[in-house]
Amino acid sequence: MNQLPLRLCLVGSGISRSPSPVMHQAAMQSTGVEGTYVLRDLAPADIDAFVAELREGRYTGCNVTAPYKAVMAERCDLLEGVADSLGVVNTITVRGGRLLGTTTDADGFELALSRASMWPRHGATALVIGAGGAAAAVALALTRVPLLRLRIAARRESAAANLAERLDGSGDIATLAWDRDAIAATCAHSAIVVNATPAGMEDLPFDPRALPRACSVVDLRYRPRPVDVVAAALETGHRASDGLEMLLQQGLLSFEIWTGRNAPAGAVRRALLRAVEA
Repeated sequence: MNQLPLRLCLVGSGISRSPSPVMHQAAMQSTGVEGTYVLRDLAPADIDAFVAELREGRYTGCNVTAPYKAVMAERCDLLEGVADSLGVVNTITVRGGRLLGTTTDADGFELALSRASMWPRHGATALVIGAGGAAAAVALALTRVPLLRLRIAARRESAAANLAERLDGSGDIATLAWDRDAIAATCAHSAIVVNATPAGMEDLPFDPRALPRACSVVDLRYRPRPVDVVAAALETGHRASDGLEMLLQQGLLSFEIWTGRNAPAGAVRRALLRAVEA
C-alpha cells in the first residue's frame, strides 16, 4: 500500500475529454488516499520521453489507452497476468525505476457484462469487431466461457489473424473477412456482438437492428450517451450496453493494484456518470 501521495496519469492520444481523472479522484477521496491523476495526451514521438519520466519516479503509475497499449507493453520490464500473452497493457506500476505492466480490461469487461446479466452461456457464439488492445482483452475474456465459439473481424485481416494467433489454444477461434455478408451470417447465430472499435453504425459491417432478438450488443464507446449502436439495438428490443461500466470496473481494478484498496463502486460510478453526462 502506498504511503506517499499517489501520482497517477492516463497516457493516450485524443484523451482530453476522458473522465478517468474524475473517476480516480473519486476513488481516492472515498478511500482516504491522497494523490493526483492527470491526463498525458502524447504524440508517438513523445512516448520514450514519457517512459523516462516513469522510470525517474515522476509517477507512481499510469493507465494506458489507445493507441499505446501495445507500445507501452513493449517498454515494460515485466508483464504480469494476461498482459504477457496479449502483449498489451492498460495499467503500469512503477517500482524502483522498473515498469510492471498488466491489463485489467479483460476482468473489467467480464465484470461489466456479468453485472448487466449479459455474460454469454456455455457453447455460445460471440463476435468481436476490432483487433486492437481493447478487442484483445474482450476476446480473451470471452474465451473463458466454456465451449464458446469466438469470431473476430477487423478491417486489417492481418490484425485479426494476429489476435487469433495470440489466443491460440483458448478454444474455437476463427477470423472473418471485413465483409457484410460473411459477418451477417455469423451474426445470425451469435449470442453477443461486441464493437471494440471507435467506429459508429455508418462504418460498421453489421446493423444491430438486424440481429436476432436473442443477441446482445456491446459497444465499448461511452460517448455520446446513448451510443448510436446501443440506441439502435435497444430500440429493436435487444439487450445492449455501452462501455461505461467496463471503464469503471477496469479503473477500480487498476486502483486496487496501485493502492491495495477497494474503492466503493457506487460512489465512483456516480462521479463517473456525472462527468460523462456533463
